[in-house]
Amino acid sequence: MKQPAYSSLEAFLAHYRTLRSARDAGAEERRLLAAMEEVLKVLRADERLALDSASSDPATARRRERAHLRLARELRARGMLRD
Repeated sequence: MKQPAYSSLEAFLAHYRTLRSARDAGAEERRLLAAMEEVLKVLRADERLALDSASSDPATARRRERAHLRLARELRARGMLRD
C-alpha cells in the first residue's frame, strides 16, 4: 500500500483523527490507520497526549509544538509530507 503525501501536518492529523473515529472503516482504511499509528510512534507519550489536547497550558503547548516538529520531520523523511 502506498502512503499518501500530505500537503501539511494539519492535513495528516485531520486524516488520522477521521480514520481513528470512523465506525465503519474498511480494510484499506484500517491498514492506513495502522501505518499512521506506526509513524506516530516516534513521539513520546506526553507528546502524543498533547497532540489531542486543546489545553492552552504553556507546558502542554510546548509539548504540542515539539510533537509537531518531530512528527513533521518524520513525515518528510518518509516522503509523506510535501514541502
